[in-house]
Amino acid sequence: MNLNKIRVEELFKAFLKEDCYFNDVSSEIIPEDSVTSANIISKSNGYIAGLEEIKILFGLLDIQVFLSKKDGEAIKSGDNILKLKGNTRNILLCERIALNLLINMSSITTTTKEFINIIRNSGKKIILSCTRKTLPGLRIFQKKAVYLGGGDTHRFSLDDMVLLKDTHLRYYMGNIENLLKKIRNKVSYSKKIEIEIEKVEDILVAAKNGADIIMCDNMSPENVKKAIYLLNQSNLRKNKNILVEVSGGITLDNISDYLDSEPDIISIGDLTSFPAMKVDLSLRFE
Repeated sequence: MNLNKIRVEELFKAFLKEDCYFNDVSSEIIPEDSVTSANIISKSNGYIAGLEEIKILFGLLDIQVFLSKKDGEAIKSGDNILKLKGNTRNILLCERIALNLLINMSSITTTTKEFINIIRNSGKKIILSCTRKTLPGLRIFQKKAVYLGGGDTHRFSLDDMVLLKDTHLRYYMGNIENLLKKIRNKVSYSKKIEIEIEKVEDILVAAKNGADIIMCDNMSPENVKKAIYLLNQSNLRKNKNILVEVSGGITLDNISDYLDSEPDIISIGDLTSFPAMKVDLSLRFE
């Protein structure tokens, strides 16, 4: 998954301005022409992510980056991740942004892989996906981190597909049939239509009225199983190629409870907003 370099550069320039709008007063004691080398070291086990983006960040200030690892590769505490060479002040200017991004992306990738391993070990073929629960300005990085961990990126923005939530349904007084008919007449044929349901029996209403994807939202494992059983018994899932997504409150501790009912997708907002597995990194000058 290659991110748009121009877009990445724009974001990094904004990050640099936020962190240092005028000048780094702490680095005034360092000569302007000082050149040095530094290493980013792993302080924990996990998987590294964000290396290609970090090369772009340091490249903006003419700092050379020599990678010892590849994106998505396993790392151990004490591993050298990359080496930097360039102007000392410029390395310090990028240090915190680089570490913050690498730590966040690597924690997301590591957490995603942990979920993926549980799914694979179960023998089920179920897609693991993130959501739009990302920090402003970091979405493309956080979603790439999920991708590097083997997960699906879901929607990047509201333009990608239709996702009808409980807020949309309330506006239509809970009438799923009416809501789906209205949206089908509003959007292009090229857009998938997904709808959230909270009641078991609503899965059939959504399936019969044009939903391409049905999300069982915040349902217990037992109710997810009941809903998918109803859909399978009706043959609508197979005949209309309907996908079933499960979301809400799914963790490393309880994901196995949701796998038995065999949804097509399990989406987890915490993959990007609160990754369970933490990766720690540090920058050290030589």
